[in-house]
Amino acid sequence: MAQNTVMDMNYKGQPVPSAIAPSMSAFSQDVCGIPVSGAVSSTVIGVSGGTVYTDANCERIKIAKTLNDLGLKVAAVATLCADNRVWDAMLMSGTPCPIDGLIGDAARDAWIKKNPEKFEKLYGKVPPLSASIAKPTEDK
Repeated sequence: MAQNTVMDMNYKGQPVPSAIAPSMSAFSQDVCGIPVSGAVSSTVIGVSGGTVYTDANCERIKIAKTLNDLGLKVAAVATLCADNRVWDAMLMSGTPCPIDGLIGDAARDAWIKKNPEKFEKLYGKVPPLSASIAKPTEDK
């Protein structure tokens, strides 16, 4: 024999469920993380969560600064040149990014041989190799 049961609950005075987003701070810390957190709550359930996104450009700058502080200036510049905006700016300023240990005109020529399309994008054509890099002559 089945019974019908009626249950009457009184929630008067009971606090509403809450969801509190986790606190994550990146202030006054030497980190390259961007914290993101959030929370949602209803009358029945609350959910919260968070994560940290890494800023690759921030990491690149910190690595370059450390290399520079160690006296490895060419390595620091090469690290920054991994960003295409820096690569373009270096080339447009007349100081191409290092490649295979080469700097200056030798690096420019090596880049022209390796990626002529980058120069075509910037200048509309592939420039000639530098005249300052002459082939060695034989002494008589």
